[in-house]
Amino acid sequence: MDELKRLEREVNDLQNQLRRQNEQAERARQNMINENRRNLENYQAEMQRAIREHDAAAQAEYERLLREYQYSLSDEAGKKLAEMDADYNRLMNEVRRNEEALAQKNMELERAVQELRGDMERREQGSGSQASEYLKGAVEQFRQTETKPHEKFMPKRLAIFYHSLKDGQQLFKAGLYEAATAVAISVKSGLERLGYNIDDKASEWDRQFDLLTLKMNYLRQRIRQELDDWKEFIGQPGDDSNSRKSRLIEINYWSRGEYAEVVRESNRINAVLSDVEREGKAAYLKKADGASTDELKKYIQQTDALGDRLSALSVLYKERYSASCQRAEWGEQIIDFLTDEINLRWIAELSGFRQASGEAKNARDFKDYIRVQFGDESVMEDAREWLKLVFDNSSGSRIYVYILPIESKQKVRNRVILHIDYGGAEQAQYSRDIYAHICEAISIGEEAEETVDYAPDVNELKVSTSRVYKETGADLEKSKKA
Repeated sequence: MDELKRLEREVNDLQNQLRRQNEQAERARQNMINENRRNLENYQAEMQRAIREHDAAAQAEYERLLREYQYSLSDEAGKKLAEMDADYNRLMNEVRRNEEALAQKNMELERAVQELRGDMERREQGSGSQASEYLKGAVEQFRQTETKPHEKFMPKRLAIFYHSLKDGQQLFKAGLYEAATAVAISVKSGLERLGYNIDDKASEWDRQFDLLTLKMNYLRQRIRQELDDWKEFIGQPGDDSNSRKSRLIEINYWSRGEYAEVVRESNRINAVLSDVEREGKAAYLKKADGASTDELKKYIQQTDALGDRLSALSVLYKERYSASCQRAEWGEQIIDFLTDEINLRWIAELSGFRQASGEAKNARDFKDYIRVQFGDESVMEDAREWLKLVFDNSSGSRIYVYILPIESKQKVRNRVILHIDYGGAEQAQYSRDIYAHICEAISIGEEAEETVDYAPDVNELKVSTSRVYKETGADLEKSKKA
């Protein structure tokens, strides 16, 4: 028993020393975390103004502060701190040595306990009052550990100590006091280590949750700002719930459903934050099926990806809308010019925006937009696609004009494709004249070659590497055969 008590004292001393050293190391680490957190808090009001006023420099500064705060929570930050601070480095080296020594002493203690439990001659020795005191201490330690979120961070571990504690109590009832004392010492020591581990993991969870909350609040403010930006961009009046719903539908249409995906994914992640807020952190952490630390880190990565996606979309869907407006404007100008100035006949029933088909016409973003804009779900023209104009001249030649949206990264530019079906030999001069008339109609001068193409050969369009050109060639071929 004396050997067991000596080992107990050594284990307790090592555990207490490690706790003090870890607290000292954590204070150094926490100072860095707190400093970054204070910088973020000081910038909160500025960040909200930056989002509202589109202050890119201020938003970039906030995002930089967020990255610094995130880095200060990572393991890499602790390694960097150890490299920069000699005292911290010495402390961490000492912690590692003590952890190894503690692991060794725990192994010695466990062996001593097992030997004692197996020694029939010594099992009946020992003091009943001493055994009772040790068991009470182990039970108290068990109750303290039981209040911690053990199932979240160390699942099934507490049950092991529960059964060991029951064994110790049975040994006590059988009068095997020394064996009961040994079990109690082992259980109490193990429960203390388990409690420290749970506390460390809970602190890490709490820091990651705080980071996720900051990032998600920032993302949701940006998502909401998109609705106000759209209202200003298109000059739409009103700010009631119907107006905001209409704006959301319009943004989702021009983003081809991606805006709704960003909103949906952000809502999914935000639901985790809402659950924690509703239940309270202490209660939430006792739920074994609640979000783990690794899941929080995954949500943080997903939130960052959603932010990047929103940044790209914010530019792209406005580009698509502006390009569509330009296609409609150019279409009217071309119709007016070719019918008024050179007496072509516009064939309205063959003209218009491309018809939505297949997946596009059944998509929620398209159906919602058509319902809101026209109140008639039978409308199938898709303003995001090409605009097609068809004309006849007096000699029976048919003139096709396609105005195509060409997307490249976050830019959309319109390209005009001209094709004339002569029904026989091509009239080169007439083709050049129609080309010039189209350029004049839409006021295209020096940049004509970058905007207007004459396509005498449909097959060249069909074999193009550009999907839009290829689809235009297929439609043109189908139209000529009709």
